[in-house]
Amino acid sequence: MFSFATPPLIPYMRYEEYSRLSGMPMGTIKQYVTEGKIIIKKKEKPHERPLINMVAMTEIAAREAIEKLG
Repeated sequence: MFSFATPPLIPYMRYEEYSRLSGMPMGTIKQYVTEGKIIIKKKEKPHERPLINMVAMTEIAAREAIEKLG
């Protein structure tokens, strides 16, 4: 069960769009993906572009907010 009532409008997002919206540099995004701080959709083919899983990222942010706010 999700911690939020309304899911994100876009379930998956390319790195470039995430970078544009967040202001985070591409290098930082790639580093965070490697470190597991940003969750990506599992690629089905080796040459597919990785997509950031916005539903998972929203859930993590919602749980952090609940934990912080009580």
